[in-house]
Amino acid sequence: MQVDAVVILLVLVLGCAAFFFGLFYLALRALAWMGRGMWGTVRPTGKRGTAAGSASRPRVCPRDRCRRLEYRAEARYCGQCGEPLF
Repeated sequence: MQVDAVVILLVLVLGCAAFFFGLFYLALRALAWMGRGMWGTVRPTGKRGTAAGSASRPRVCPRDRCRRLEYRAEARYCGQCGEPLF
């Protein structure tokens, strides 16, 4: 009888601790998400500045058989043949 009460009490304590740990974890994740969002609006260099300049001039694959136009600003390799872009 006493063992049952101890097991029930242990399950309740561990269950409550896990529940509050989960709430604490979710609150920290929400704060981190908001912090990343706010930092993204005020950071000194963003993707908006680099992508806008290179979007007007697409890069061409240097391989003669491919010659694909690459509009992605962050592309380092051709999307069709895999040749490095210079």
